Amino acid sequence: MSFVLLTQNDNPMVNWQELAELIEKAGLGARDITSLKRAYQHSQFSWFGFNEGKLMATAHAISDLTWSSYLSDVVIDPAFQGKGYGRQLMQSILDTLSPFGKVIIYAMLDKTEFYQHLNFHPLNTAMVYAPDNTIIRLRAGGFIN
Repeated sequence: MSFVLLTQNDNPMVNWQELAELIEKAGLGARDITSLKRAYQHSQFSWFGFNEGKLMATAHAISDLTWSSYLSDVVIDPAFQGKGYGRQLMQSILDTLSPFGKVIIYAMLDKTEFYQHLNFHPLNTAMVYAPDNTIIRLRAGGFIN
């Protein structure tokens, strides 16, 4: 299998419907195509992984380019997980973002161990402000008490 990782600088041709389906298949929930496209276009950094031409990995991030970056929607197609692609994606991400200080990720509960193996550490003081419907969804998912 041939894994190719592209960034926003490579100007990849992104099929937004395919990206939305990948994110949903990975368990991050359904995404409106217009909002998804806007989120990636307004992110300073984005990554797209392809295997034999098929989109199978993604992530995007925003940064102040000085002290911290926020990493979001890190996804490997479940059919490709456990084969080292996630580590390759994360290595590229960390090579890009770590010069800008802290890298913060909002991880799915079943993925925290993966990130801890990459030297991410849980925060004791992280907090979230969001609309009521988002807080309800986060509580239901076990992300907050």
